[in-house]
Amino acid sequence: MLGKTHMIIGVASSLAITAPETAPEFLLAVGLGAAGAAISDIDVETSNIHRNMGKAILLIIAAAAVILGLDIFLKTGIVHKITKDSSILRIAAGCLLFIIVCAFGKEQPHRSFMHSFLALLLLDCALGLIWPKLIAYFTVGFLSHLILDTLNKKKLSLLYPLKGGFCMGLFCADGLANQIFYIAGCIAAGLEMILFVLRIL
Repeated sequence: MLGKTHMIIGVASSLAITAPETAPEFLLAVGLGAAGAAISDIDVETSNIHRNMGKAILLIIAAAAVILGLDIFLKTGIVHKITKDSSILRIAAGCLLFIIVCAFGKEQPHRSFMHSFLALLLLDCALGLIWPKLIAYFTVGFLSHLILDTLNKKKLSLLYPLKGGFCMGLFCADGLANQIFYIAGCIAAGLEMILFVLRIL
């Protein structure tokens, strides 16, 4: 599936499975669900995230700044909770590990390391160093990417570094199924956002 489809499905899946009940949880579900769903395709040479890794890192920093701004404006307390439960050293180590894993994955063949459970484990370890509560949202988004890609006609190295791969061979990545999943994801994410707003009113 294409990047925008993965991201919207990641958001919809994260919202549905984690069922956020507060504004901070909602922000994390949307942001990390999208990030987890998009990060696997850093190994696609034609993808924007692959060609512009420097820009992607800047976008991550910008997104973090936006979350920080929303955290201050909405008084969600996300940053306070992270710094309270972690340390500067752990946060720095987690960020460094995350960047190293992505830099390694960027240079690997498509649908190999970055589409494996090993990559997910390492990225989750990085997030766990920063703040363990980030893991669930990211994991749901990442797994939604793997599940969608197993429906395609190209194999995934889910058990990397073991040889071989798996796919169900049902659809082409950029065909009609991609459009259907994208529309379904938009509808599902929109409904979940509306339900969240109704719950907190």
